[in-house]
Amino acid sequence: MTVLNRIFFGILLVGTSFTSPLLATDTASISKLLDKYESRGLPRFRVPELYQEISERLENHNGTTGILASRYLRYQELIETERRKQKLPWFVGFLPAANTGFEPRFRNESGFAGMWPIPYLMGKKYGLIQTALYDERHDPEKSTEAACLYLADLQIIYRDWLMGITAFSVGPARFNQVIHGNKTLEFDSLFYALEPEERIPVIQLLATAVAVSEWIELESNIPAINNVTLTKADGITQPIPFSLFDEKFGIGIAQMREYNPGLRTDLIPYMGKIFNFNLPNAIEDRYKGARDSISVWLNGAPQMELTFDTLTQVFDGDTVVIIETEQVAEPPKLIEERDEKVWVYYKIKRGDALYTITDIFDCTVGEIRRWNNLNSKMFLIAGKRLKFYVPASKKSYYQQIDKMSLAQKRERAKSDD
Repeated sequence: MTVLNRIFFGILLVGTSFTSPLLATDTASISKLLDKYESRGLPRFRVPELYQEISERLENHNGTTGILASRYLRYQELIETERRKQKLPWFVGFLPAANTGFEPRFRNESGFAGMWPIPYLMGKKYGLIQTALYDERHDPEKSTEAACLYLADLQIIYRDWLMGITAFSVGPARFNQVIHGNKTLEFDSLFYALEPEERIPVIQLLATAVAVSEWIELESNIPAINNVTLTKADGITQPIPFSLFDEKFGIGIAQMREYNPGLRTDLIPYMGKIFNFNLPNAIEDRYKGARDSISVWLNGAPQMELTFDTLTQVFDGDTVVIIETEQVAEPPKLIEERDEKVWVYYKIKRGDALYTITDIFDCTVGEIRRWNNLNSKMFLIAGKRLKFYVPASKKSYYQQIDKMSLAQKRERAKSDD
């Protein structure tokens, strides 16, 4: 294991303790171990670097192998589902363990991201969303699906798993350069034609697959890590900062980051449509019950803007009571064009609503009052006849309203909006 990886995995293990099964790490024992896993389909590739890496992993330096086993079990069902769907061999499921320690938030200086990890262009090719707010390469489910598709395509190209895995790690363009430069398809020769750092992913994958699989077989009590059951929740039509979940639901910012590794900022975004995000199953009902209050928490209670025709409707049987706001001013009366308007009559029906009537007759409440010389606040009464001053050219259009059903009137009001 490289010094860099020991530091990386050591960071993951702060505050975690694992006991190591007593495993022999001499050359003969490792050779027998390789025989065992090669019989299960592990590619045969025995070089000194592999023996050394397996030995170190079996010794469980800094608890590394123990935590990898625990993390593998956390993602096992997800990975197994996708790899079986693409007919991939069992050992490729350990690529995230070897490359990033199953860290969904991983990102390196070259821009490879997620627990597999995946380069930007390859993420685009396999349909992963990558924006300033959200990167699906960090989403365990989405990235696993894309990575398995990518590996399946590489196997079609190279027809050799060691070559496919190498191309996955260093990039097909770079690996093809090595193939053409050495004019061979023998992996042993290609391996040593790679730069030293380019050889590491292959060795780490094979060693991790053997050591972690052996650990899981021998260790009966592997502790679960981050086994919170998550559920998908709907956001709202504006961004929600993680701090709100800390304040209102007791879910800290660090926890929200862990539950939603695909998010690149500390908020639930709104990107033109409602965003689905992860929450602990335990608070799902609390969140759903409070979802309609979130806008108020973020923006304060909305203030009603009063205008000249702001009215409140209160339904009482067949009667609509109109309550005017204080000191509501009537709009200036427009000079009506002479000889261009006529009166039509309409009989109020049960179920009529004030704003449906004003919509379909294209008028205001004030105009209805003025046209019918009404002072009462209760004038929308079933059976009462009202007259409307309408353009003469549309007289028949408005006269038809009196014969319409309630559903037809509501439909016309909608179409007028």
